[in-house]
Amino acid sequence: MRIQAKDRARSLPTNKFYGNLMLDDSHAPVWTHPYGLRWDGASLGQQGLGISHIDDDMKVFGPSQDFSNPTEEGGNNWGDDTSPGSSKYYLNPFLVSMGLSAAEFDTNHQMSVGDFEEFGCTMLLFPDSEGAQGRQENPRSFIRVPIVRGMAFITGIYRDLTPQVYSETLVRTLERDLNLSSDRVNEGWVKYRFLIENGVTWLLYARPLRVKDGPLQLEKKEQRRVVSTSGKFTGLIQIAKLPIGNEVETERLYDQAVGVYTTGGHLSVLQKNLKNDAGGYRIDWKLAGDISKKFIHFTLPHHREILTDIAVPTSVTLPSTTKGKMVAYEGPIWFLYEPERLKVGLLPESWSEVVTSERLIEIRQQAERDAELDFDLDADLDSMYFSGKRLAKFALLSLVVIDVIGDRNGPLYEKCLWKLKRAFERFLDNKQQYRLVYDKTWRGLISIQGLEKGALADFGNSWYNDHHYHYGYFIHTAAIIRHLDPKWRTSDVSAFVNSLVRDVANPSKDDPYFPVFRSFDWFMGHSWSQGIFVSLDGKDEESTSEDINFYYAMSLWGRMDNQPELERLGQLMLTIARRSIQAYFLLENDNMNHPRAFIGNKVTGILFENKVDHTTYFSSRIECIQGIQMIPATPALPLVRRRKFVQEEWESLLKSRVGYIEDGWKSILMMNYATLDKEAAWQYFSVRDGGRIPLDDGLTLTWALFYVASMNTCSK
Repeated sequence: MRIQAKDRARSLPTNKFYGNLMLDDSHAPVWTHPYGLRWDGASLGQQGLGISHIDDDMKVFGPSQDFSNPTEEGGNNWGDDTSPGSSKYYLNPFLVSMGLSAAEFDTNHQMSVGDFEEFGCTMLLFPDSEGAQGRQENPRSFIRVPIVRGMAFITGIYRDLTPQVYSETLVRTLERDLNLSSDRVNEGWVKYRFLIENGVTWLLYARPLRVKDGPLQLEKKEQRRVVSTSGKFTGLIQIAKLPIGNEVETERLYDQAVGVYTTGGHLSVLQKNLKNDAGGYRIDWKLAGDISKKFIHFTLPHHREILTDIAVPTSVTLPSTTKGKMVAYEGPIWFLYEPERLKVGLLPESWSEVVTSERLIEIRQQAERDAELDFDLDADLDSMYFSGKRLAKFALLSLVVIDVIGDRNGPLYEKCLWKLKRAFERFLDNKQQYRLVYDKTWRGLISIQGLEKGALADFGNSWYNDHHYHYGYFIHTAAIIRHLDPKWRTSDVSAFVNSLVRDVANPSKDDPYFPVFRSFDWFMGHSWSQGIFVSLDGKDEESTSEDINFYYAMSLWGRMDNQPELERLGQLMLTIARRSIQAYFLLENDNMNHPRAFIGNKVTGILFENKVDHTTYFSSRIECIQGIQMIPATPALPLVRRRKFVQEEWESLLKSRVGYIEDGWKSILMMNYATLDKEAAWQYFSVRDGGRIPLDDGLTLTWALFYVASMNTCSK
């Protein structure tokens, strides 16, 4: 790992966007948005930091897929690019338009990375001759590059190197702008325009920090290489792209903003001085350079919905890779205000007013049958993920028995709660088939299965994949147990569950055992599933509903364990994630954040930093692609999946397919369908005369009946 020595003693981030820089050979790209960055070193003439930005008309689309004629195999009818239907995927080619380099770099030049935080890190590039990597000390000559979410300029802080710029495409013209304002010239700034072969103009600004260096002089030596003719340079170089169609106004603003840059951001989760139901968070962008200058920073669509007027919009826009249009805002402080935190209980709101007495009788009859299941055997699996799903389904069964049917202290109560605690105790005592261990390298709780059977065992848990999915089920189960039996092994349960919460969403920099917010990305508004694996398209997220389940479970646990700050934090993260998921993952017909050619898929499938692929890691069946966004069915789920979205998805994709499904995925789709037609869903699950229907492994028929019966189909 190319991690700077000063950072190796800290808890290392595993799921942050810059992870590729820490892993393997460190040459896979990362995306700050709107720009993509890559450490280039292998190709002759391309050594340094490659910068890419792709306009929407250069996105690459996969073949179309038509689900109008479903098949028993899964409904995917693939066509060519001209077929009706939506594109299976789209991506952004990584094309280096500009690259920061130095004449002293060769194919053996070095890179290190450090200063890890929520919104970014710092890259250091230096000649191999320095030998600093081996000595673990700072080199004498280097380029330091802050890599920060949303940064408007790519800033290289040069020290005693001879600048070079490279490109993978032809540089048509290079010209120095002699009309730069006199104030800027007096400060030492020079400005160059690079017109590259695709007709896009990039701006390069440079200012020496040593008087002896003088202005940076650049000359085009080859079609893809520009070199300094003014010798070694110590100072700032800042690069930005001019958006086509708004070049003049953008250039004017860049001229005013150049000189100040961000090295990161300070996150404050606001819980005080707000109304009772409100929530919010604040980002103070850390500034360096000439902080008297106008600071601009790019926002995403979900930011702009809740960003207060302390930051001011500009006319500068650039497309992101997979999340719509980015707009630059002026101001170093962002206050993002959520007027109402989502407060979700253990059971659906007002269920007692909706569920009829007749249906309660049938729910009780089914609960009596489900209570005979072997909870312990069913949850004793070789997977933290599947074990967690089974435990949570039995916890929901027990909750219905006690809080809905009202069998507190009755035979069903004793049977279900005893079985549930016994099954959970196996994991509480760490005696499951593959126990959890504490990893001292990356600092987290991992299953030993991956250490014995390989990185991808249990979906990559040991390599920090999917921890929010896996552990959310255990936290939800524990919250229900604490509600039903507050005195049962109180200290043991609290210690176990708090450790799971800290592994995924530790909020404190003072906690030496876990990184801060391992999974959640406060800039993107959702978690990333991928851990310490290299990915050419960056981090990804697949199951948004299981992402939601973690924040929901976290807020419930905070309530049950008398941790009000944790409860409010979980509620805020749930609220932010709902906004982000509705903007980028669940695609209503009027969604403006993805290309029209993709909207018909209704869900993203797997959303990467640089690509969206309508599939899953485990199946290409349409019910799996759509259904993985529907589990688990809890009171939190309908708050994210709006009725409008469910209607569009059902009519366009699922209605014609559901009749062909004969396994547990049908139960997932029918639970979802209750949002539209609870009577039809009830009839599907209402099994009489000993009949059986296939269920998802995380679902009991008792919970299915209750969930459908409690559905308020008048909700939006």
